[in-house]
Amino acid sequence: MLFEKLKKNANTCNNNIRIEPKNLHCDFERAISKAAKTIFPNTNIKYCIWHYKKSLEIKKNKLCYNEVKNNNNIFIYYKAISNLPFINPEYIFDIYVIIKIKSIKNNYCQFLKFLEYFYKTYLIDYDMKIWNYYNNIEHITNNASESLNNYLNNLFPTKPSFYELIDKLNELEHLSYYDYQRKIRGIWKIKKRAINKANEISVLIERFKSIEAKLIDAKCDRNKIINLWFDCLTNLNNII
Repeated sequence: MLFEKLKKNANTCNNNIRIEPKNLHCDFERAISKAAKTIFPNTNIKYCIWHYKKSLEIKKNKLCYNEVKNNNNIFIYYKAISNLPFINPEYIFDIYVIIKIKSIKNNYCQFLKFLEYFYKTYLIDYDMKIWNYYNNIEHITNNASESLNNYLNNLFPTKPSFYELIDKLNELEHLSYYDYQRKIRGIWKIKKRAINKANEISVLIERFKSIEAKLIDAKCDRNKIINLWFDCLTNLNNII
């Protein structure tokens, strides 16, 4: 209902010119992404990396906390899985298989349960391209919408009705417009540390993209490229 209202108002305010958001960042709520796709079928849905990592951490703590804590090899594998959204998605399944084979060989029983969860959840249930940011590392979380949600929670002591929410948003419309004008001029309130980290990740990924291109031009074996991106995951551990 909210997406329908947004679309209707956007079209009305723009002389019936069709308005559709290019991207929608959200957490791993299928209901939200499904509703958005129904109303805005051409919108690119991207799931938040912070929520991805948080869900993995929760499952890790439940299934294999001690193994990850006490075994450095397992810790490296866990960190590799948590950083998969940044690498070339073509090799994600290959790397998962490598980690699983090594875990079976070394009898990492609890960690294998975690890997099974990851496989069923993020390689089967969810479309990988929705949580992968290999080609766009600029915006990797839904922090902006989370901040808006916190702001609205502070406005309403109790949960408002839909129409109460719309009335309040209408009252704040001029502030939103002002904030929008600031953003299109490039004035964003983003923590410097967050910018630096995203830049570091982007620089690293671009470096490995360049190496991958050279390996492909040299007609190297696919396994060399897989190992290349595994090395990239290890490097990412030093940033994230």
